[in-house]
Amino acid sequence: MYDTKQYTTSFLNPVKEIIISIPESDRSKITAAIVLMEEGNFHLVETKILQSPIRELKIKKYRLVFFIHEQILYFIHIFVKKTAKTPKKEIKYSQKIYKMIIENYK
Repeated sequence: MYDTKQYTTSFLNPVKEIIISIPESDRSKITAAIVLMEEGNFHLVETKILQSPIRELKIKKYRLVFFIHEQILYFIHIFVKKTAKTPKKEIKYSQKIYKMIIENYK
């Protein structure tokens, strides 16, 4: 069988726990979007650059903050979008986590 997976996914705690707690219909949409991303089909999901390389995956009112490093999708944060702009504290937190992970690769 042919494996179309191009990316591996890594979830930081508590991202996985939050996804599990989301209502089933929304959780299914999140799961489907992540599978598409693992297969490299980024054009089929809605993402936005927050501050390179930090991006967000948009699923209804949910935002999953992620970055890609060495073919790994790191989902580092999830939150409910309540305003038009992504709060600066969310971006700042995500950058801090990104730097910590990248430092561990060196």
